[in-house]
Amino acid sequence: MSTGVPLSDLKNKLLSEFSDFESVLNGKATDLRRQAADQFDKLGFPTVKNEEWKYTNISKYLDESWGQSIHKSLSVKTSESIKSSIPSIVDAHKLVFSDGEFSPELSEIKADDLSIVVSSLSEASKTNKDILSQYLGKALSSETNGLVALNTAFGTNGAFIYVSKGATPKYPVHLVFIGGIGDQKYINHIRNLFIVEEGASLELIETWISSGKNEYFNNVVSELFVKESAILNHYRFQEEDIETARQVNFLQVSQQKNTLINNFTVTTGGKLVRNDLQYRLDDINCESHMFGLYIGSGSQHIDNHTLVDHAMPQCFSNEFYKGIMAGQSAGVFNGKIIVRKDAQKTNAYQSNKNILLSDEARINTKPQLEIFANDVKCSHGATTGQLDEEALFYLRSRGIGAAEAKVMLTTAFATDVLENIKSEEIKNYARAVVEGKLNTIGNDH
Repeated sequence: MSTGVPLSDLKNKLLSEFSDFESVLNGKATDLRRQAADQFDKLGFPTVKNEEWKYTNISKYLDESWGQSIHKSLSVKTSESIKSSIPSIVDAHKLVFSDGEFSPELSEIKADDLSIVVSSLSEASKTNKDILSQYLGKALSSETNGLVALNTAFGTNGAFIYVSKGATPKYPVHLVFIGGIGDQKYINHIRNLFIVEEGASLELIETWISSGKNEYFNNVVSELFVKESAILNHYRFQEEDIETARQVNFLQVSQQKNTLINNFTVTTGGKLVRNDLQYRLDDINCESHMFGLYIGSGSQHIDNHTLVDHAMPQCFSNEFYKGIMAGQSAGVFNGKIIVRKDAQKTNAYQSNKNILLSDEARINTKPQLEIFANDVKCSHGATTGQLDEEALFYLRSRGIGAAEAKVMLTTAFATDVLENIKSEEIKNYARAVVEGKLNTIGNDH
């Protein structure tokens, strides 16, 4: 692991590879890619001098020895071993990506569900060119960070989901991203595009897992368009290896009138995980719920950044994040709510609660409100503490071991977040993931 030196050498290395990358595309790199490469040249990698990255020093996790991912077809043996590790949560359209590339041999797209398009972004660039030209890159601000620009320059694959107007697909969509298969330290640039048309609905599940012990870095950018009167339930389970996996995951949401979005992010794995969720409520009567649960151990670093931009009146947002940090792990929660001048009658709430299970664990939490309207109801708050000693003593006095008692109390602490999941199948999976992690932590004490 790098000691935290500036990443100028890696930046220059990646930029020098852009011309080679263009040749792979037969010299047809788009203006969007070239502009993004120029932007990355200008911005570079984010540093701790940037207020938004003050507590996350990405140069500790990358150096000039890292290279671009080079996809190799999976052998039958590798494919079978990976297949056994893919979680089965619900009966769903399933897209599987190995080291950032689509794996058709591991995927399953239901033929009897014609109201939805589920494909790789690479395939969509051939079959849905008009939709991609209309949406790809359009949700992103020009004032973005260097990693987003890097992804836009180099990203070639990821998931494409398009739900037709008024449709309720027969099946959810399950995206599985598997890393660590290659034989060198590499960076994957994964790009996703999700579009839920007017009056439609979608249940979307992401699971992020590791296979093998190779170090890798997932640089992920997703654009999500939720059109008028549409509904989305979005679940993200980050369960990657806590020694080999690094992930920066940027999600930009454009939300239109009378829409409802429920977002759940459960993070138990990854040596470095940074989630940037940015919501823009672009019209009246938008409703957004963002639930997060992060559990760190060892030397994990888990950073959740959220931005909810109330641009229009009569909208409602609610953020509820909880963290449990053990060992020498570090957590960050930075949640910002902006209520613009015209966004009257906004209701916006934010809560972050954390438990530290060791003296070495730490958390940096920074809830923020920027309010420019006067007829609003907004609140935010954050707490950090340890397990209740009286509750521990009570459980121990009933013959329960120390480790088991801690697991019981931390599980109860986490339950508030998981209970907001309406699907029983997905809720049960979330519980199993969380309980597995908490049992691991409990056994380490």
